[in-house]
Amino acid sequence: MARATTAKKAPAPKKKAAPAKKPAPAKKVTATAAKKATAGKAATTVKTAAAAKKTGASKRRGWTKDDVKELKALAKQKLPTAKIAKALKRTEGATRQKAYSLGVSLDSRR
Repeated sequence: MARATTAKKAPAPKKKAAPAKKPAPAKKVTATAAKKATAGKAATTVKTAAAAKKTGASKRRGWTKDDVKELKALAKQKLPTAKIAKALKRTEGATRQKAYSLGVSLDSRR
């Protein structure tokens, strides 16, 4: 009699990566649709500016060389951080952060 042999299964073929999907075709924009989209963005900007004005939030502004000089001078006088911030017309947090990034110590003041 013939002896039954166990057949070894061949390894499963590796799956190929799915082909890259093509980007969706661009939509045609009519002149009226473009005007509506632009008008919506302008209204949003106005609303945001008005909301910022109501809440007292201010627009970000960078630190000038004069601001940095004044910060260092006031810190040297050992003024409290709140007074330094008020003199610079900035928040206390922004003042502390800038002092830290410049290596100016405000630790002993509260």
